[in-house]
Amino acid sequence: MATEMDSANSLSTLETMVEATKSHPSESDASRAWLIGGALLLATVVIGVAQPALSLIPLGGSIRPALFSAALLVFAFGIGGSGSVTARRPLGTIALTALAAWLLLGSVLDIIIASEFSNDSLPAGLMAFGYVDSCVKFALALVAVVQIGRTGVVPAPFTWVPAWVVGAASVSWLLMQVVAVGSTQGFGLVTVGLMSVDALLRVGGTVLLGALAIMLADRASRVSFRAAEVVVRQ
Repeated sequence: MATEMDSANSLSTLETMVEATKSHPSESDASRAWLIGGALLLATVVIGVAQPALSLIPLGGSIRPALFSAALLVFAFGIGGSGSVTARRPLGTIALTALAAWLLLGSVLDIIIASEFSNDSLPAGLMAFGYVDSCVKFALALVAVVQIGRTGVVPAPFTWVPAWVVGAASVSWLLMQVVAVGSTQGFGLVTVGLMSVDALLRVGGTVLLGALAIMLADRASRVSFRAAEVVVRQ
């Protein structure tokens, strides 16, 4: 009899905690959004390892940008109205959305250009477009990370981590371009070294942001669970 009463009390407590958790949907949705966004970012790193093989299939080169764009959209809009790292403020949300669309469009254009000029040198206009493409990505990313930092949705001390990641990648890219323009012997040792550092910063930055998002998602879920425990005790 006592065992049955204990089981009934445990079941009642569990049901109360579930209802209490449902009463805090914002924390749950935010946790889910950051978990999905972080997982998508880490997936782009895994896909990048298999990129040479994926490029052999139709639109295989667009898988990684598509995952990255999906991650940006999840971070921009969240889930169920919660989890947006820009607090859904227009400027930051538009910047992340535009960056996601630009990345996806750029990947498709890269495939078209590569197929059209596979045996020819690229025209000067297309090379200029490559620089414009990089500048547009930088501008959109800069606006987005500044707005993310200003909203304060990402808790301290991680508020400005996205800005530091974008800044480090931008500096390495600029140094690489300066050295490449000043080099008269093609790809020298310094240029190759900078290219390696640039690639390492981009991959490392993506891993850092993905892992950080998953960690914050876990923290948000713990806060939601503790809030449910408090409700039960009351």
